Amino acid sequence: MILQLYLLASLMVFLLAIGPFFRDPSNPSRRLSSWAFLGLAVVCSPLTLPNMLRRRMAKSTLIRLH
Repeated sequence: MILQLYLLASLMVFLLAIGPFFRDPSNPSRRLSSWAFLGLAVVCSPLTLPNMLRRRMAKSTLIRLH
């Protein structure tokens, strides 16, 4: 059960991060250090997922207010 939750959180972090990762023009996607950082974010998903979700929700709230 805990492993499944961890894997689900890791998948969510990966899916939330891969889009901006490829859209960033200043980030060459062929550089190993860029992929290592993305991997670190996925491994630390219990820490990074709440922050990513909070920022995404704050951004959507700002868009609705304007």
